[in-house]
Amino acid sequence: MICLLKNKSIALLASLALAACGGGGGGGTIAGGGVSGTGVGTISGFGSVKINDIRTFAVDANTQFFLDDTPVADQAALEALLCGGGSCGSSNPGMVARVDIGADVSPDFTSGTAVTVNAFNQVKGPITGTAPLAALEQTLIVTGDTVLENIPFNDVANLANGDVVEVSGFDNGNNTILVTRIEFKGNNNSGILEWKLVGTANNVVANTSFTIGNQLVELNGVVPRDCVGGLSAGDLVEVKASADPGFSAGGDTLDTVTDVECQTPGLGIPGNANGVILDAEIEGIVTSVTTPSDFIVNGQRVVTNAGTLFENGLAEDIVIGARLEAEGDLNTNTGILTADKIKFRGNRVRIEAPVNVPGGGVGASFTILDVINVNTTALTEDKDGLISGSGNSGNLQVRMRGFVDSSGTVFATELEDRGTGDANDVRLRGPTADTCDPNGGDDLLTILGVTVDTDSNAVPLIYTNEAVEPNVVLADNVAFCALISTGSNVEVENAVFTSGPATIDNGEEYSIEDL
Repeated sequence: MICLLKNKSIALLASLALAACGGGGGGGTIAGGGVSGTGVGTISGFGSVKINDIRTFAVDANTQFFLDDTPVADQAALEALLCGGGSCGSSNPGMVARVDIGADVSPDFTSGTAVTVNAFNQVKGPITGTAPLAALEQTLIVTGDTVLENIPFNDVANLANGDVVEVSGFDNGNNTILVTRIEFKGNNNSGILEWKLVGTANNVVANTSFTIGNQLVELNGVVPRDCVGGLSAGDLVEVKASADPGFSAGGDTLDTVTDVECQTPGLGIPGNANGVILDAEIEGIVTSVTTPSDFIVNGQRVVTNAGTLFENGLAEDIVIGARLEAEGDLNTNTGILTADKIKFRGNRVRIEAPVNVPGGGVGASFTILDVINVNTTALTEDKDGLISGSGNSGNLQVRMRGFVDSSGTVFATELEDRGTGDANDVRLRGPTADTCDPNGGDDLLTILGVTVDTDSNAVPLIYTNEAVEPNVVLADNVAFCALISTGSNVEVENAVFTSGPATIDNGEEYSIEDL
C-alpha cells in the first residue's frame, strides 16, 4: 500500500484489488464490471467522490468502502468516521485512500463510477519524538496544508511522546512522511486498539526481526505473508500490532505484532482489470529520478514523452521530494504509467540568489533575498552539503526548489551550490500577492515579500505567458500585467537584486507560469 499537508486534503490511491495480485490495499472482492481506471489523488469533497477538485467520481449501490482495509457500510459511514460522526460537508478529511473506477472512466481520469474506495493511514500509533515530530520512529513533516484533527489547541507542538495518533500522508521512501492528515486519538492507554505501520523493511533477521526506519519490529512467531521468497530488505510491508500501553519513546521495540504483509509498490494491477491499458493517475512524492522523463512517484514508475503537458511547473522541477500528480495510461503488462500530464501540487517556488550558507543540519532554515525564510526538512535533497556543512560555505549562489504552503511558509525540496554569489543574476518564481497595471502607473509585483519591477531595461527582454499551450510571447509588461491576478505564479530570470527594500529589477525574462 502506498501511503501517502492545515488545509484539508485527501489522497486517493487506486486499486483495492492489489490484494488479489499479492500486494497492497486489501479490501475484499471488487464489485462486478471490472476495473478500467486506477489512480492516486487528493479528495476535495464527498457527495460524489471529488479528487483534486477536478476529478469527480460517482458512487452507486455497488461501490465498496473501506477504512484501513476494514469494510464500512457506505459512503455516509466512511464520512462519519472521518469527519467527527457526521457528513464531511464542504470540508476535506485529508485521508489517503485507494480507488478503482469502472468501465465508464473518462480518458483523462476526471469522471466515472467508483468501484472501491479505501481510505487508510500510514501510521497508527504513539508519538516517539517531538523535535522532529515522529510516530513509531517515522519522521512527520507537518505544513500549513496538513489537516489537524482533534489536535490539542490545533497545534502539533502540543503533542507529546506517548500520544497516539493516526497519520495519512506521502512517504518519501525513506521513512519520512509529508503529512496530509494527523488525528489525535488519546494517550497510550485510551487510544486505538490496533497499531499500524507501513514502510520499507531493512535489517532483516530471518524469522526474527526487521526495522522500518528507526523502528525495530520483532516478529515473535508471526510469519510475514505475500513476500516472494520470504521477507527481504527493501520489501514494502504493512505491520499491524496490538496497542502496547507499556511502549515508550526512544527506541522501544514494537513486539506486539499480529500481522506482517508484503505489498506491491505503486498502483499495482487490479485483479479484474479491463484490458492491458488502464486510465490512471497517481499523486505523491518523487522518490527517485533516473531522468526527468523517467522517475518514481511513491513506488510507481512514471515516464513522460514529447507530448506530455506540464502544469504548475516544468520538467526541470521533477526532483526528489517534489510533490506531483501524473495522469496517463498504466500498462498492466509492464506496470509503467506513461504520463499525458504532470501537475505539480501546491505553489512551486524556484529561487537562485546569493546566500550566506548557514549549515545547521536538517531542519535548519535560512534567509534568501533578504526576506524569504526557507525551511529545510528531512525531505530536502541537500545535493552539495549546504545545510549539512559538508560542502562550501560563505556567500554562495544557491539554487532552491521547493513549495510554499497555504500559510505562506516556504519549504525547500532541493538545494544546489551554483558558485560565487551574484546579485546581478537572480531568479525568483512564486505566487504573487498583488497585481500590476503599468497604464495606471503600477509596474510592481510582490512575490514572497520581494518587490519585482516588471518594467525592465534589460537586453534581450521577453515577456511570456506559459499558462497556455503553445506559450505566447507578449508585447510588453502592459500585456504581461493584464494577465496577472493575485496568486498567479510568476517567474523573473536573469535579474538584479538590491536590498533595502528587497527588490528585483531589470530581468531578461518575465513569465506567467501554469497554475
